[in-house]
Order: sequence, then structure tokens, then C-alpha cells
Amino acid sequence: MPLRRPNTNNDTKEAKILANRYEVVKKLGSGNFGTVFVCKDRQNTEEDKVVKEIYVGDLQPDETVDANHEARLLSRLKHPNIVKYFDSFVDTGGEYFCIITEYCEGGDLDVKITEVKKKKSHLDESTVLNWFVQLVLAVKYLHSQRVLHRDLKARNIFLRKNKVKIGDFGISRILMSASDYASTFTGTPFYMSPEVLKHEGYNSKSDIW
Repeated sequence: MPLRRPNTNNDTKEAKILANRYEVVKKLGSGNFGTVFVCKDRQNTEEDKVVKEIYVGDLQPDETVDANHEARLLSRLKHPNIVKYFDSFVDTGGEYFCIITEYCEGGDLDVKITEVKKKKSHLDESTVLNWFVQLVLAVKYLHSQRVLHRDLKARNIFLRKNKVKIGDFGISRILMSASDYASTFTGTPFYMSPEVLKHEGYNSKSDIW
């Protein structure tokens, strides 16, 4: 079962500092796998960054494997169309596992599409094609690294300086070999491939369904 952040008033308190380095500025959003904030890096003030907090306070040490797995996964993915990883750590209270990534000021693609619909407008065809090519290249890179994202959707695709970047690898899986098939039933139903919905084995092809 996904971990949910407990009810706290962190969002209304004065700015907190994580790892004696990252100053929380504002909340961006929350989901089943954590809460996301914009933060400032006191050692590098040039650009804002993002901190994702995953609550682990009620878990045993060996049960934080998923959070550590996500961090290790992000740390080795180097591609211009994948959200950049910077740092990860457990906060001083031991309640949250924190992952620091680059800040995508354009928000996610789902928000962008909603904004365009509200304006009764449309995205320029050349922009759509450009973003599509970027996404295909990013997915190709992921699969070359034997990584399945397993939850590719507009909310997990972010915009930074008019470039798209794939993020949120909280339910990704590294394939141990090219012939391995994942069997975990996970992801967002509207975006699931038929084989996943049928609880059948699946591979990297499910990411492009």
C-alpha cells in the first residue's frame, strides 16, 4: 500500500532546512508516493530545486528499500529529457526520505494541456512533434538502461525551458536481463497496456502502449 504523508502543519510553519542545506520554499503537490516542494540550495543559489519527501517514519529500516531504489535509479540516469537527480538522504528526524531533483518551472504536461483547453486554444503542431521526439528518445534511453517506467502519463512528464522531461520513477523497475518480464500490477489504469490489466508478464513494450 502506498505511503501517505501524515497530517502535519509543516506547510504553514516557517521555512525549514533539510540536511543543513536545502531550504523549503513552497509546496508543489502530493500523491500516493510523497509530497513535493520547491527548495533553495544554500550551497548553490543559482537555481531552485525540488525536494520529494517520502514518509518512512512507521517503517523498519529494511522497508525503506523502495525509496532508496528510486534514488539509486535516478542517480544513474543521465539524459536531457529525464528529470535530473542531485541528492538523497533521510531527514534528521528519520521520518522522511528526501530526494532532490531539478525544478521544472513549466509544471507537468497534464496542467499544460488543461490550460490550453480552458483557453479553447491548441498546442502548435511543431511543438507537439518536438516534444514527442524528445519523449521517444527519453524512453529509448530508459529501455537501453533496462529500466521500465511503468507509469508514463501526462502528470509524470514535466516542462523545463520548453523541453519535456520524464520524472517520477517511484514505481519503476530495473529489468535484470533483456528477457525478464515484470509481473507487479502497478501504474495508472487509463494508461495500462492490455497485458498489464490481464496480470500477464510484460516488458518494455508496455511503456509505449
